Amino acid sequence: MTGVVDISAIIPVERDHGDLETLHLAYKTALEDFGKTYEIVYVLDGNLPGSLEKLKVMQVKDQTTRIVQLAKKFGEDAALSTGFMYSTGDTILTLPAYYQIQASEIGKILRELQDQDMVVARRWPRRGSRLQSLRRRTFHKLLRAITNVELSDLGCRVRAFKREVCREIPIYGDQFRLMPVVAIRQGFRVKELDVAQ
Repeated sequence: MTGVVDISAIIPVERDHGDLETLHLAYKTALEDFGKTYEIVYVLDGNLPGSLEKLKVMQVKDQTTRIVQLAKKFGEDAALSTGFMYSTGDTILTLPAYYQIQASEIGKILRELQDQDMVVARRWPRRGSRLQSLRRRTFHKLLRAITNVELSDLGCRVRAFKREVCREIPIYGDQFRLMPVVAIRQGFRVKELDVAQ
């Protein structure tokens, strides 16, 4: 697909994933159901021949798919920043290259963005070990104490935001996790939304 679209879904790929085709189809179905024009931009973080081969096959079948490959491994935040640069949509949707939420929840997130600048997915009900739960709660409690910002699932990579947010908040290092906190502090309207894990 060429030209400007409504939604750019950016998916950083940090390692080879066995079920990339299945995940792609789930994401694609959710975006089609939303009814706006879209592109799916995969950013490969370094040399990932298995994923690259799968994506090339998918790209032949699906003109909404774009592939960007970084010359070496720079990390997820660099991959996302590259995706921001290579995408065209006014709405940015970041998605992981693995299952974090049910893809059918994507439309719910995008609809909520109409009244917000950023929507952050909160996986609920949350599954995981007691140790993971304790670590997560401790991190978010400390974050609230320092920033006075009420968010509870910054580990979820599923986020939708208007392009102006990523123009105002450059991402480098390991800052994408804290992007909603920075956005709130800069005056953007940010909402955390419960979605099915």
